[in-house]
Amino acid sequence: MLEIWVRDALSDVLRSYLKDIGQNGDLSTFLPKGVRLEFPKKEGFGDISTPVAMHLSPQLKTPPRKIAEFLHASLSALPLFQSVDIAGPGYLNFTFSEQAVRRTLLQILDPHADLVVGEEGKRRVLVEFVSANPTGPLHVGHGRGAAYGDALSRILRAAGHDVTTEYYINDAGNQMEMLGRSTCLAWRKLQRTVSESEETAFLKGATPYKGDYIREIAQEMIDSPGLLSPEETRAALDPLAPETGYLGKFTEYSQNRIMDGIREDLQKFEVPFDGFFSEKILHEKKGGEGTDAISVWINRVREASLQESEAGVPDVYESDGALWLRTTVLGDDKDRVLLRSDGRLTYFAADIAYHALKMERGFDVLIDVWGADHHGYIPRMNAAVKTLSLILDHPVEFRVALIQLVSLVRDGRPVSMSTRGGEFVTLREVLDEVGVDATRFSYLTRSHESSLEFDLNKAKERSMDNPVYYVQYAHARVRSLLRQAETRGLTLPSSWTDGDLEALREPAERDLVRFMDRFSAVVNDVTRSLEIHPLTEFLTDLAGRYHHFYFHHRILSQEPQDRGLMIARIALSIAAGRVLEKGLGLLGISAPDVM
Repeated sequence: MLEIWVRDALSDVLRSYLKDIGQNGDLSTFLPKGVRLEFPKKEGFGDISTPVAMHLSPQLKTPPRKIAEFLHASLSALPLFQSVDIAGPGYLNFTFSEQAVRRTLLQILDPHADLVVGEEGKRRVLVEFVSANPTGPLHVGHGRGAAYGDALSRILRAAGHDVTTEYYINDAGNQMEMLGRSTCLAWRKLQRTVSESEETAFLKGATPYKGDYIREIAQEMIDSPGLLSPEETRAALDPLAPETGYLGKFTEYSQNRIMDGIREDLQKFEVPFDGFFSEKILHEKKGGEGTDAISVWINRVREASLQESEAGVPDVYESDGALWLRTTVLGDDKDRVLLRSDGRLTYFAADIAYHALKMERGFDVLIDVWGADHHGYIPRMNAAVKTLSLILDHPVEFRVALIQLVSLVRDGRPVSMSTRGGEFVTLREVLDEVGVDATRFSYLTRSHESSLEFDLNKAKERSMDNPVYYVQYAHARVRSLLRQAETRGLTLPSSWTDGDLEALREPAERDLVRFMDRFSAVVNDVTRSLEIHPLTEFLTDLAGRYHHFYFHHRILSQEPQDRGLMIARIALSIAAGRVLEKGLGLLGISAPDVM
């Protein structure tokens, strides 16, 4: 809020300055990235500063100090500032007036005011995340992507954007057939001896999916009368019977059971999705010619590449019996195959069709959240989206967030084995042991671009050493304070006024308000950078500042003469609690009243 007021005031004065010197162009012409504001890290440099005079100097061919002097003369008289100082070659340092600080606190206290003020125009955003193959349960790595994608979506919505969340189900291709074979093999082993040669022949040399979850699904199929007909059962037990008679049942049942489990885990983790998109849809034959969506889009790209009117669309060409897209002209390191020489479509071809359908739905921004092992896939998808933008005449912003690996630690030692699955630690196991809030906060404390060490002991600890407990306890402390005030019969104003806050005159009170005011800026920074950890850092810092203020400044007093200060400090506490609750909510974490 203070930042917005400063930006608005600066913009008005800058427009006036440009007009005075005969520069009538739009302010964005001179400052395409807008007015830059900074929060000084050292005392003595004001509450907020700007290097805007240095940014304008080269374009206006005017010394930055001279520009700063003009701005200083116009801004110093505003009631927003207690003082405006010029530092160095032309920095402007602003110190806010007491009136401005109280006005900010009143806005934070207003239950009808939004604590997040978006800086950009409303955009339609599709965030696709998790999208784990339905070949096994969600593990801790998927959980980090789920927490990140959900928090990012909440934050984008808070900033005013129209956000849709989607899970892409990779339910087509070789991995699904191998899932069916893996379950069928486990099903056979539960009923009879399977030789090594039979197993190798059945798996066709590929590695099966392992883990207790495969055996559990196979056992369910045995325990479900009527799931397989007698004929299908006999065929499935007979290694010489045609696989077409039964294998599809194993694939379908396994996939559905695993997806049911994934949905249950996401629900337990409080990660909702607006939609689930099945890859099978892209392969379905539609229309009179029986053409699938992937072929349709491959043909559209091929046709566009042959038309002079579609300048810039990369070539589609044949080489070595395969069909290629010349993605190198759009920044990829090599051209990519769309259709293999044996007639099989590539995953890249399916992804082109999927992203084309995303764009046809009218989204302005596409955000894909992928695992770290997909790093090399980014250039080709950038090229694909650029190609589709040219064909559809619908430019979109395409961004990818790569979620780095998670390692678990218990008692100072790495956790490498699951107590149930035997191969990896599932998200459900962590949620059962640690809880949703602690798991989410732990996932979001570091940049998604950095590997994360998840300490199970610390996550479960109910002490100030646990970051999520530390933040949640600050909110609970505010709620406890209000209960104590009510017990004492203290009546708080139904709506806060400037007069209720006049007693706040100490630097610590002023600093707490100024820090809370940064909340909106932090949230807006997340929407630009896609980095969520600055928000967890802000909430941890705010909690620490409030805990410190609580211990070093008496809030509730028995003295009648202290009533004004007591009311004002309760107002300050309520504001801190409101910001903490909003921030935790954006992370998908609860703000408990009692701990």
